[in-house]
Amino acid sequence: MAEQKGVRMKPELVELLVLAAQEGRTSALSKLYQEFHRPMKRFALLRVGDVMIAEDLVQNVWTKVDRRLAHLKDVSLFRSWLYRALRWEITDWLRAQQKLSYQAPPEPEVQPADSGLSDLPKLIKQLSEDERDVVELFYLNDLTLSETALAMTLPEGTVKSRLSRASSKLKQLFEQSE
Repeated sequence: MAEQKGVRMKPELVELLVLAAQEGRTSALSKLYQEFHRPMKRFALLRVGDVMIAEDLVQNVWTKVDRRLAHLKDVSLFRSWLYRALRWEITDWLRAQQKLSYQAPPEPEVQPADSGLSDLPKLIKQLSEDERDVVELFYLNDLTLSETALAMTLPEGTVKSRLSRASSKLKQLFEQSE
């Protein structure tokens, strides 16, 4: 199911897999990994700009998920919990990098499949970090509004505002790039 582009695992199935993983079934955790690994890696890549670092950060999160999943009380919050953990991991890495050097991260190695959207990653990169995060979580990773709000630890109204502002900016940037 995770291999089909555009098809997202139903929330009910995610919840069942989380419950099974909490009971120690490694196959359930493996299915969750297969479902979420690629979008998590894309989310990390757009922040750190390096495929290998993005992969390492995502792997670190999955190691923590394996250890901490039993503590998740409400399995319906898994997706937002997962992306919040990834955001924290990225933030920690970025802070460590700032201490080591003041250089900006390299350009992301993202190559969209649709040539008509080839400028989209560059356009998204021009948004503020907060706007980028909500756009990627909501549109690219297909989180619901409430899941995005939970992952960002923001009220839903703030997420709506940022999505609206980001959409307007993207439209303007896209028109300017043509």
